[in-house]
Amino acid sequence: TTVERRRFPRVPADLPLRLTFKDKTVETRIHDLSGSGIRFKAPAALPILSRVQIALELPDGTPGQPGASIAITGVVVRCREGAPGEAARFDTAIFFEDLSENARARLARFVSSRLS
Repeated sequence: TTVERRRFPRVPADLPLRLTFKDKTVETRIHDLSGSGIRFKAPAALPILSRVQIALELPDGTPGQPGASIAITGVVVRCREGAPGEAARFDTAIFFEDLSENARARLARFVSSRLS
């Protein structure tokens, strides 16, 4: 049996993600997220410890209504190459370094709604 060491629970999420790194913008989908970070597949490797700007759209709980975008600064903590031939093949994890109280609260609401 494994012991959960994460401070924030992680939940599956299939949400759009836009991140900017060195004037390049990547659009992809989130695989899972928590109050402290996200995991997704990227089309190219991102250097470990590089800083990225993230635009994340979380549903606000109103059916059929997209939520407002949250702006977050994060740091790449993992980037592993997956199977060749996949368009987005680099399994990437980002730790949230800087997010507003409003963004933190919205993330917490989203995660708790997926846990219940």
